Amino acid sequence: METVASRIYAAIKAQIIDGHYAPGARITEQHVAAEFNASRTPVREAMRQLVADGFALFKPNSGTVVREWTAGQVREIFDLRALIESEIAGLAAERIGAADIATLERLQDGIESHGADTDATNTARIGPLNREFHGLIAQASQNERLVAMLSNAIEVPIVQQTFRRYTGAQLARSFGHHRELIEAFRAHDGAWARCVMGSHIHAAKHTLLGGRPHVQP
Repeated sequence: METVASRIYAAIKAQIIDGHYAPGARITEQHVAAEFNASRTPVREAMRQLVADGFALFKPNSGTVVREWTAGQVREIFDLRALIESEIAGLAAERIGAADIATLERLQDGIESHGADTDATNTARIGPLNREFHGLIAQASQNERLVAMLSNAIEVPIVQQTFRRYTGAQLARSFGHHRELIEAFRAHDGAWARCVMGSHIHAAKHTLLGGRPHVQP
């Protein structure tokens, strides 16, 4: 059953992921209580959960602030994600059905519907579709333990904000990875899917770390 605290937690977490609260930004109890017309008790509970789950930090004299990530932490997160999600993609390729492949194609059509436009409106639109795309692959792997491990790796806000850092060429490359994954799934080739997913995750890592590898137009 949803509580007031859990509702506030989910909403603030989504705002952090979507960039409404930038890294280092303060989240005050007073502001959140006013926004949700709630008392301080569920707000404090929600804030504690945000800290416990790694979305925020509590700093003396500053209160609750959105967590900032070092380059080393970003690298560790993406390297872990590459290991887990590549294996998930390989398993999915061996087990996925035609209906799920068709859904992936539909999702990717939606992702690409505005082209490689990197403005804030389009990247905000792409984000949920991209999460659904990767979530469907995870489900198709039929491996609950790996999916649970992946969930812990990708809940980090910085991972969810990747699209905001892409250039048009990098976004187009990401689209190409998705299309090639679909082809690997259609061929039920686990090795192919693992390789493509690994490339996909490592490319995103270097985008967030500030690297600009050459991409053919």
